[in-house]
Order: sequence, then structure tokens, then C-alpha cells
Amino acid sequence: MTSFSIRHAEKFPEPGFSELNRAVFVDMQQPSMEWASTLAAETAAAAPAEQQVHSPMHRLGAYVQDELVGWTCGWMERGNVFYVANSGVLASHRRQGIYTALMSAIREHAKSMGAVAVRSRHSVMNNPVIIAKLRAGFHISGLSHSAQMGTLVEMTLHFFPEREALFRERALPYVVPVA
Repeated sequence: MTSFSIRHAEKFPEPGFSELNRAVFVDMQQPSMEWASTLAAETAAAAPAEQQVHSPMHRLGAYVQDELVGWTCGWMERGNVFYVANSGVLASHRRQGIYTALMSAIREHAKSMGAVAVRSRHSVMNNPVIIAKLRAGFHISGLSHSAQMGTLVEMTLHFFPEREALFRERALPYVVPVA
């Protein structure tokens, strides 16, 4: 097993991070010129205040020596929920505990910031991550659609038993007793 470390990062170095991101998500993203053009137009049209819609980005990187081989990043949302925007591990470094360590590190980081839960969204085709999150105590909490990624499954990890109980109560269908 490869030795790795998890570290906070102000920013991941470019163009290396963009290349790593493309390598990790090569099977899931469906880039197109139309999508890139739409994003560019929206970004250009947005006012500066609208571009910063969340708290500052928090980044954790997984490094083998000084090589970035995996990452997770996100921000705090309203309601003290930490949103994991994206994570990934290079294919050549998977199945070595790196993703699990990143999940653990971001969970502890979110708790230290006062989060009550961690939320993330993943392609419904990304079974390894969905399974890893379920094993780590996350629950499927919704579905959505992304023009870039297709159908996404939302997953949530509640930090407190009371929140977990409320989630379970509201997630299960209400059955009307027969008189």
C-alpha cells in the first residue's frame, strides 16, 4: 500500500489540478462546446457578488510525497451543512484507503467548523463512491440533474442522532392506519 498524507491547501496547483480532475472524471463528465459556451456566458453576465454564493472554499489534498493524487473540497452552506463540491482520487491510487481518509478528514474539518451534517452529490453511475459513502454512514437524501454530469444522487451524513432520527422519520412514507 502506498503511503500518503492528507493536507489542507489554499489552492491546488494549475494546470495539474485541472488535469487530475479530468483524469478522475473522464468516464462521467460529458464536456461539450455548448456547455463551455453557456458557462462562459453565465460567468461573464453574473455580477461579482453573485459569483460568490457560498462561504470560502476548503480544500484537502491527498499527497504521495509531494504529488497530489486525490482531493476533496467544499464549503459551509446555510443551516451549518458542509457541502462537498467534489472529490476524486487518481485511478492508479484507488483502493488504498485514500478516499476513505479524505472523507474522514473532511468530516472532522466540517465538525470543527460547527457543521451539523455533510452533504454531497454524485453521478448515479459512480458506484464506488456511493458505496463508500453508504459504508461511512451517509444516506441517500435526494436526486437531481446536472447538465454536465447527468442524474446525481445526493448523500447526507448527519452528525447528531436527533437529526438522523428526524431524517428517517421524514424519509419513510407515512402510512394511514386503516379504521
